[in-house]
Amino acid sequence: MGESSDFGGLPYERLLRVLSTEVGAVPAMVWRADLVKNEISFLTDHTIPGLEDSIPRLLQDQAGGDAILAKQDRAAFARFHDRLRQRQPVSEVFRAHGGDGLMRWLYILGMPDPEMTFCYLGLLADCTGLANGILQRGNETGLALHIELFDNPVFIVDLGTRRVSAANAAARAAFGLDPDNGAIDLARLFAANSDVYLRDIYERLLFTRAWNGLLTIHDTEGRACVCMSRVRAYDRDGGSQLWFSLNPRPAPKSAAAATPQPLPGVARRLAAATDVRGLLRVLLGEARVDAVMLSRIFIGEGRVAVTGVGTPFESVNDNDSHPYTGSIAENIVLFDLDHVLVADTGKSIKPIDWALFIPKGIRSYLALPHFVDGILHDVAIFCATRPRAFSDTDIAPYAALAASLWAELPRLTDTAATEA
Repeated sequence: MGESSDFGGLPYERLLRVLSTEVGAVPAMVWRADLVKNEISFLTDHTIPGLEDSIPRLLQDQAGGDAILAKQDRAAFARFHDRLRQRQPVSEVFRAHGGDGLMRWLYILGMPDPEMTFCYLGLLADCTGLANGILQRGNETGLALHIELFDNPVFIVDLGTRRVSAANAAARAAFGLDPDNGAIDLARLFAANSDVYLRDIYERLLFTRAWNGLLTIHDTEGRACVCMSRVRAYDRDGGSQLWFSLNPRPAPKSAAAATPQPLPGVARRLAAATDVRGLLRVLLGEARVDAVMLSRIFIGEGRVAVTGVGTPFESVNDNDSHPYTGSIAENIVLFDLDHVLVADTGKSIKPIDWALFIPKGIRSYLALPHFVDGILHDVAIFCATRPRAFSDTDIAPYAALAASLWAELPRLTDTAATEA
């Protein structure tokens, strides 16, 4: 199934025409988000009375949007941001308090851009007058019948019987998940994942009914397969079920010949450092940027731990913890990136930018990942207090600085890892 199938495979121009016809006189805003650059652009000039200045912030920053959202609808809006980051179709209804004191019903519709890779198209409409109709959008009847619409592995587990009650062809072929083969013990199915990791997943499903992240499942040939996974919990006919949607990650890129090599002069200065901040200060001097940050990635724990140097990060504690969801690391894993370049954080839709970089005055940055055995381990982030401080031509020299850091980092992080 193609990414645009929810909209009949319409190209972007026809999509806008169809939307304008279907929506009619309902005020609507159309926007595009670039998920690699983490920027949002508005493609129409519609405004929503009472929310003229709030809508851009609402779309860019989930935490900032909570200030105007109805408390009961924050989970729906969180699902929208989650689906956007995962480049999955979304349809949600939520309420927002306008500056004029009125509560408005908003409808947001989104889909992967069928013409621009890693971009996402969305429509946000003021449907206050149509709220009753929107609330009757339908239910989840027939989910089991619809999983064959997906070309990635999708299956459903009945928690009462611990059976796979439905599995599409892709799930059967890749993982042998055949409902006719009897009960499937979830502990056996996910045996390659730690108990602590699985307990955290089940806890999140219990309280938020949704979880996204990496799961390791053995394929039909017995090989461990790391999958980007989406899990949803729902109740139907008096029972509880889990919906699993898996996207197996490709094997790590083999590009040893193109791997940046450490710089001898920088390596000598790094070797003299006695802590992580000392390593980062060497890079700060060499790169001549405003700040440098190291992000250590703990995907299994759902967090990243950051340490920064430079004036903007003076108040940031060593190993300051932030959620993995919405982080730079998540983008790198989701899209298999070898770098992330954000030209202007003021246009960002990434939670970590609004939680960390923007409050510290960082307006642009270049992030470079470090993989160990195919798993993202660290990210080095070179930061500037002015927009557009980095370009594609800067990647190679900064990558060489990062390579120098990766060669020296294990010497000082073995002890720190137990303290983070």
